Amino acid sequence: MNKVLIIDDDSGVHSIIHAIIQRKMPDCAFSSVYNGMDGIRAALYEHPDAILLDVDMPGIDGFETCRRLKGDERTRHIPVVMFSGMATDADSVDAALESGADMIIAKPLRSEHLIRLFRSLLAK
Repeated sequence: MNKVLIIDDDSGVHSIIHAIIQRKMPDCAFSSVYNGMDGIRAALYEHPDAILLDVDMPGIDGFETCRRLKGDERTRHIPVVMFSGMATDADSVDAALESGADMIIAKPLRSEHLIRLFRSLLAK
């Protein structure tokens, strides 16, 4: 079973993503954390197959969380998809890619796009 870790401070986003994944990808397990530090710990403990990471969070933001994940030998292989309401801003895209993200997508998240994205990432 594939595992996806969602790191976002908004519980509503977790609920939406969980509903989408559960309905469209029943062979995929989902776990939630609500800040960057817990996300790093969860990635080390759970060994997810992919991470969906919000940019704007209190404490360490998504960029720093991604830098730490990609800087650690134990988690650098995990694909990280960052998402943000600013994903169409060239500076945000550059910052996400410079932090090590494999991809950045825009909020609001569209279910069809999210499912295609996860299927592609998890097939690798």
